[in-house]
Amino acid sequence: MTPAISLLLPAFLGATVEVAPGTDLTRALESSRPGDVIQLAAGPYTGSLGRVSTPLRIVGAGSGVTTVVAPEGEDGLVIENGQVSLSGLTIVASGPRAALKVLGGEVSAEGVAMVGGAVGVFVQGGRFTARDADLSGGYGLLLRNGSVALSGSRARGGHAGIAQLGGRSELVRVAIEGPSTEAGITVSGGSASLDDVVIRSPGPAGLSVAGSGRVEARALDVSGASEAEGGILGDCVQVRRGTLRLESAVLTRCGGAAVESLGGTLELMGVDATGGEAGCLVFLDRVRARVDGSRCTKHGPAVVAASGAEVMATMNHWLVDPILWVECASGARVHLGVGETAREPCQPSGVSLDKPR
Repeated sequence: MTPAISLLLPAFLGATVEVAPGTDLTRALESSRPGDVIQLAAGPYTGSLGRVSTPLRIVGAGSGVTTVVAPEGEDGLVIENGQVSLSGLTIVASGPRAALKVLGGEVSAEGVAMVGGAVGVFVQGGRFTARDADLSGGYGLLLRNGSVALSGSRARGGHAGIAQLGGRSELVRVAIEGPSTEAGITVSGGSASLDDVVIRSPGPAGLSVAGSGRVEARALDVSGASEAEGGILGDCVQVRRGTLRLESAVLTRCGGAAVESLGGTLELMGVDATGGEAGCLVFLDRVRARVDGSRCTKHGPAVVAASGAEVMATMNHWLVDPILWVECASGARVHLGVGETAREPCQPSGVSLDKPR
């Protein structure tokens, strides 16, 4: 028998273990064998699902129909290893705990809700894949290491809907609901891929990329970034020395700027942005940016470049006044290519304020 077949056998040979409300959940899982299906009936369960390190399926009667509430001070479920499948249930953990912790293995979830006091889902290793999931807590999802793939799901959190410190994430058709104190999505390490992601009323920032974080986003829709305490105006997209490639995005109702970057590298292609109180696209602190085929409306300037920032712009449509504000004395430059009608600034040296002609 080949090793691959021997690893799959437990999944085919496992039994179905029916667990009724009121049963000791931890004991039921501890007595299960690799490959078993833990079938939870409709109704409330009090207790933790414990720690799992073997192949297992946990199946409920539906999200909001089967509800597992962990005791105070305990996580709802901890996955240490193995292939684990979750479906049709809600897991709730209060206080500084997580509804689900993934420390290793491969975890798949469908039709689940994870409600944590600190975090809905915490991933520090292994892989977590979810479809039709609803994640909420201080953080809806917090990725420290490992990988995450979400599709057709929702996340919200008091601090952030989704926060990534490292690892790799893929978000497809994901909705983030605010408000949050940090951002709708914050990526400060690792790499993230966003496709058809919607962020609504996120608080001070919709998407925040910082440090060594790298984000590629397509069809991103951010609306309603608002002023926070301390006078932070609220940017739809915010970059702090990270790397961002943004394509076919819509950024509206931005309190501060549609995009604001302090350091880092940006590519903006086909971005339809509405400027806020700080303008539309703001580049500071030696940012290197390229803006192609984009549009700015409402508040100007369309492009602000200062503190040594360098921007290359081609084929854009600026419907604001003024178009450019460039701090030439700092070494900031905006290079205008094909399809641009404004006069290229910083010739001669000085601060240039160009208006449409």
